Amino acid sequence: MHVSRRRFLSAGSITTVGALAGCLGGNSTGPDEPLSTPVKGAAEAPVTVESFEDFTCKFCRQFALEILPQIEANYIEPGTVRFIRHDFPFLDEEWSWKTAYAARAVQDMQGQEVFYEYVDLLYQNFDSYSIELFGNLAESVGADPETVRTAVADERYLQTLEAEKSLGEETDVTKTPTVLVDGERPESPRYDDVAAAIDAKIQ
Repeated sequence: MHVSRRRFLSAGSITTVGALAGCLGGNSTGPDEPLSTPVKGAAEAPVTVESFEDFTCKFCRQFALEILPQIEANYIEPGTVRFIRHDFPFLDEEWSWKTAYAARAVQDMQGQEVFYEYVDLLYQNFDSYSIELFGNLAESVGADPETVRTAVADERYLQTLEAEKSLGEETDVTKTPTVLVDGERPESPRYDDVAAAIDAKIQ
């Protein structure tokens, strides 16, 4: 189990928010190499959208694979939105963290664009997480598979993930995905609600 440098982490439950619900859950600590938070879009974009996600949350999967592509096409690519994805590993004391370690290892080796590609691959394999899978998927995006597996085993990005999780806690994140539009929460993480919140900022 993934508890070597971690004090306690409780698994969570699930609550519904309209068509897109949220995963609920609870804690962690230890050393590593800090990484920047992955972003999409222009730094000068007038609106910032942030998500807090857990790789073991099925609603985060829905957000990443179904909703974010619409935000990207309609707001990120035109230069209206800068998107920031935060890790908030709290639902599963093992795989919430291990999956995030793997993704951050890919970011470290291949950069932010490939990181997001790898995130999508992880979510597409939501029901099959394993160390072997993490390495295989990493190889498919040009990252060294053994480096990814070692990063997971060594908890290499623990400090990074804990900083992200602390940020979420300071922002009163209690379920995933939590989406913020310029620091404010739309009615839900569904596309229509996020788009309405973005539109309100640029009118």
